[in-house]
Amino acid sequence: MNRRRFHHRVLAGAASAAAAAFAPPLVRAQAPAWPSKTVRIVHGFTAGGPVDALARLVAQQFTERFGQQAIVEGKPGAGGTLGAQFVARSEPDGHTLFLMASGHSAAPGLYKSLPFDPVGDFTMTAMVARSPFAIIAGPAAAFATVQEMVAKAKAEPGKVDYGSGGIGSGMHLAAVLMQSRGGFELNHVPYKGGSAPALAAIAGEVPIIYTSMAGMAQHLQAGKLRALAVTSKQRFALAPSVPTVAETVVPEFDVSAWYALAGPKGLPAPVVARLNEMVQSTLARPEIADGLRAQAAIPWPASAAEAQAFLAADVARWTKVIAEAKIVVPG
Repeated sequence: MNRRRFHHRVLAGAASAAAAAFAPPLVRAQAPAWPSKTVRIVHGFTAGGPVDALARLVAQQFTERFGQQAIVEGKPGAGGTLGAQFVARSEPDGHTLFLMASGHSAAPGLYKSLPFDPVGDFTMTAMVARSPFAIIAGPAAAFATVQEMVAKAKAEPGKVDYGSGGIGSGMHLAAVLMQSRGGFELNHVPYKGGSAPALAAIAGEVPIIYTSMAGMAQHLQAGKLRALAVTSKQRFALAPSVPTVAETVVPEFDVSAWYALAGPKGLPAPVVARLNEMVQSTLARPEIADGLRAQAAIPWPASAAEAQAFLAADVARWTKVIAEAKIVVPG
């Protein structure tokens, strides 16, 4: 290479380096702002129920916190799995979210196949609330405590009837797990959910029911029904005089209905963080706690990582329980 060409290249390189040094820095590509449009909060149940009510409590916060509207959309059917499927197949951009209920954990055991992975296809952002189930006695019960109930069931296996909201429902599964852990046997009488089990107990059709605490207050206060125990490990803040199963007959027993906010797999970490912060601060507001109490639920603050770990453990637990008890959902 001749000397003139060499000097030309050196000078050109130096000029390029100087230009780069004094040029304004490149603007890095930034992720789109979130939320940039209306957010859909999907659940798998009909309007007016507890899941729908909780979804609406969460939705109310979006305009105030993020300046965007959130709408609630129920997709009922197949035990809540239609809503889960819709969210699992949605874009993970934070504009389609899932108000997940505890029945989600039982779905893999109850249904032969699911069009989604109940753990891997979802990004948990926050737990929202939980509510224990309760063992409620009606006038036909020949026992005054849960200890007496278990003793009678052990003395007469399969002779003590109990009602629930249906085969595979959360209260049914709580009863199945309690019998397995406690070494006794009851006879299951399934009803179609709603107020049917409570009305059956009041009428004396069954001596006890495993049920949600929601809607029970009026019957308990009127003396038509009696609460024998709750299924959470700690006493329920809304019924502190009622003992737990754990402190009476089955140590460490802990089962509650729960609700969480999730998105599809791959939800961006900044969106997860903002949603978790929104839910946690929302749960700390007195009016929100009052709204949850109206549904017989209490706030459940948790990190996104804690929520994800809980979901995996809960799915594993109920899949095992359902398989061991050979529970089959009719139809």
